[in-house]
Amino acid sequence: MILDKLVNQYYKELSENDLHIIKMIHTHISDMKKMKIQELASLSHTSVSSIHRLCRKLGFDGYSELKAYIKINKENNDNVQDLMEILNRDIQQTFNHLKHLDFDNLNQLIDQAPYIYIYGTGAAQVEVASDVQRLFLAIYKKSMLLKNELELERAIEQIHDNELLIIISLSGETRNFEEMIRLIKTRNVKYISVTTLRDNVLAQHAMFNLYVNTTPFTLYNGVENSSFLPYHMVFDVIIRKYSLWKEEIKALE
Repeated sequence: MILDKLVNQYYKELSENDLHIIKMIHTHISDMKKMKIQELASLSHTSVSSIHRLCRKLGFDGYSELKAYIKINKENNDNVQDLMEILNRDIQQTFNHLKHLDFDNLNQLIDQAPYIYIYGTGAAQVEVASDVQRLFLAIYKKSMLLKNELELERAIEQIHDNELLIIISLSGETRNFEEMIRLIKTRNVKYISVTTLRDNVLAQHAMFNLYVNTTPFTLYNGVENSSFLPYHMVFDVIIRKYSLWKEEIKALE
């Protein structure tokens, strides 16, 4: 991607919000030539001042200089995507996020939950949720896969104390989420979110939230696609972290 060299150079100075803005720039790279800073702020759910700060962190005097840099480098780009590099970057960035998390709270939520409900917001997310159910079975955790919004709503109405809800979503932003979250809050349901966007409605109200990096890419036939491999990796890490945590507790007994 066009800004990757700068991201690698200034990575230590970049916040999660900065990385989210950069991701939105890459997603809308073709529109950057004419995009106003206010439009980018709206797309990334951030402020104009946040974008100005990002520009300075990347070594630019301002937004116009960033746009000029993107324009020049985009014109020099041969437009051939390195699909393997995109996958490698998504995995590395997702893993870097996981490395900086304290899993103790999540481990306790899983350990105390007599039952876990798993919901995916789309067909691909449901497949991830099905694999998550398999992983929980390996650590002797009872769980239920919720396949649609009706099942989710019914589950929320009957979830008991300490039972846990996991919601897997791409953006964490749908029109139905706000109403669903109100229902969740009125019943004091504990839930964790797994999404791509750093700042979203779903993550804001979760007991624990995890972020996945997955970059849209174009296949040879022009079809747009996204990889869900990083989602599977997140839950693989969750199970490993939980297992290590249980081993540590056992050693102290």
